Amino acid sequence: MKKYLYPVLTALGACALLFAGPWAFKSYSAPFPPANLIKEVRAGAAEDALALTLGLRRLAADVWFVRLMQYYGTSELEMEFDSAEGARGHKAGPHYHGGVRCEGVHFGEGRYPEFLGYARHILALDPYFLNAGLYAAASLAFNLSRPEEAVSLVNWALIYAPKEWKYVRLLAAIGYSKAKNPAKVAQLIAPLLEEPDCPVMIRQLAAFLNKKAGNHAAAYAIYRSILGSTRDRLYIENAKKEMAKMEQKSKVESK
Repeated sequence: MKKYLYPVLTALGACALLFAGPWAFKSYSAPFPPANLIKEVRAGAAEDALALTLGLRRLAADVWFVRLMQYYGTSELEMEFDSAEGARGHKAGPHYHGGVRCEGVHFGEGRYPEFLGYARHILALDPYFLNAGLYAAASLAFNLSRPEEAVSLVNWALIYAPKEWKYVRLLAAIGYSKAKNPAKVAQLIAPLLEEPDCPVMIRQLAAFLNKKAGNHAAAYAIYRSILGSTRDRLYIENAKKEMAKMEQKSKVESK
């Protein structure tokens, strides 16, 4: 009996594959973006090709995320000074750095024209790199005032992570930011702060929005959480400064 059963099962399996195959292939979606969608940034094509060949997408994305933060954490005036034009002489001025204020200028503002290119490159290498996606999209939307680019970046990430609620929350927050509703934006991003790997820049943003909306208790609590969630000196110094301001204001109002 077994002698005749195996050929029959093989034939049935082949028929099933024949009829189901086309639909199975149509429903298949690649887990990662194809290599042709990874656009070269800063002459890094050979490095990216090696990473793809060795299956080191996440490691390569980590490296480019560090480079993005270094790029964004560098004063644009400093970058101009290092350029051929700036080397001839440029007056010293305020610095820009994601999310903090110094010398009267809000850190994080500026042009940073390569920011989106870096961010897209990171997510093309690893679209599941959530921390990088949130950091980049929030920076574009709330610091650099480029919400359309932020939305396009999040929509790209959602192709590969369609059920990621943090991206959906961020999209809603961007929408409310256009309506100039800081309280609603702060409410929408509040759940993100509960995540241990929440980017400190988003914590800084949440504290600023709560303060702007008049919710000083929440702002103070978030600034205090920043002290234990980062080693970035600028964020720590800014949090301490803002906490001191609110403490002083509370003392004056209580008199």
